[in-house]
Amino acid sequence: MGNQLKQALIDAGIVSKKDLEREKIKKRHVSKSSKIRQDQIRIVCEVCDKTAPDVERYQHKNRLITGKEWLCIPCADQYCIDDEFRNTHQSSHAKSGLFRRQYGRTKRF
Repeated sequence: MGNQLKQALIDAGIVSKKDLEREKIKKRHVSKSSKIRQDQIRIVCEVCDKTAPDVERYQHKNRLITGKEWLCIPCADQYCIDDEFRNTHQSSHAKSGLFRRQYGRTKRF
């Protein structure tokens, strides 16, 4: 937003400064996968919108969650996504060997 538009919305009482700050912080923390650097670790599940230490990227074809690639273990198990579709090995659970799936076999890296 432009500075004049922001100030007009604040003056009209439609938007508060706190709301604008919250949006700015939210945009910083929840970024899209195309903007993530290779060395960054993704910890927000796109399905349940929760922060989890076991988020991995899946290239799946499940129509219930189309377009959502970053899933935590409970969401991947709930939507029956096979571990063969997992592309990353970036979470702390995967690196420490604690990554275990309830649905199907767990893929080894």
